[in-house]
Amino acid sequence: MKNIPTELLRTFVTIKDLGGFTSAGILLGRSQPAISLQIKKLEDILDTKLLLRGPQLTLTADGENVYQSAKKILELNDSLITKLTGENITGKVRLGIPSDLELAFLPKALKSFATIYPNISVEVDCEISKVIRQRYQQHFYDIILIMEPVDQEDTRDRRDYRIEQLEWVMAPDYLPSEKENISLIAYPQGCVYRSITENLLATHKIPYKTAYTSTSLLGLLSAVEAGLGITVMARSMVPSRVRSSSRTFILPQLGTVCIGLYYKQLEISTAAQRVVDFLRSGIANLEKIES
Repeated sequence: MKNIPTELLRTFVTIKDLGGFTSAGILLGRSQPAISLQIKKLEDILDTKLLLRGPQLTLTADGENVYQSAKKILELNDSLITKLTGENITGKVRLGIPSDLELAFLPKALKSFATIYPNISVEVDCEISKVIRQRYQQHFYDIILIMEPVDQEDTRDRRDYRIEQLEWVMAPDYLPSEKENISLIAYPQGCVYRSITENLLATHKIPYKTAYTSTSLLGLLSAVEAGLGITVMARSMVPSRVRSSSRTFILPQLGTVCIGLYYKQLEISTAAQRVVDFLRSGIANLEKIES
């Protein structure tokens, strides 16, 4: 009778939950080759293909069956360990994020996180990055993710930030006109996207007007889709239902922005550290959002 090592099942489930080998490796503290080797071992033991590798990671029919069974096995394993050893991480973690991440990896990551750590409560607050940073300095949050200008001399742990290309975002049929002021759709003043955009247009002497302002990402996207103007977003945050480009025949080349993760390293709780690990995985594995 064959036995399946639980660590192989945990790796497989983590890959499925987080959507990729890279993010699973970060969370589990293993290199991508090591993660790939574990999946190969699992497939050899079960004598079947579990994953279809392509632009998006997809499970085979056998993979779906193994995934459902593996979750139950791991839940029983973890429940038993907790009951016998008392290993049970609890706590409340306050997280501040910009609105862009509401449509990116965060909801999916938090669902996976709640499955693994059901006794850790994560309270999420969405605002523009300037407000989030101010509240963090006032000890309102334990962890924050913010959009910020790129620091070429950044010495932080490379897992705690990600550089993203900025893109002009517009409705599929929207065409900016050289004869009219550019109509901007933007977050309020203090948003790094807005600051970069306004400075760039001023530098290139391109006239513009602010046609629509909102603190809500869904509000901005609704205005974009209605054809009221254009906005700017980090590439991996752009929903596929709108059109985007880093430059057009009228609009100049956009630069980059940083997605920064902040937490107090010397004061962080065990529960908050687990959240940090998940967020690191999420920003490492960001992909363009499907509508």
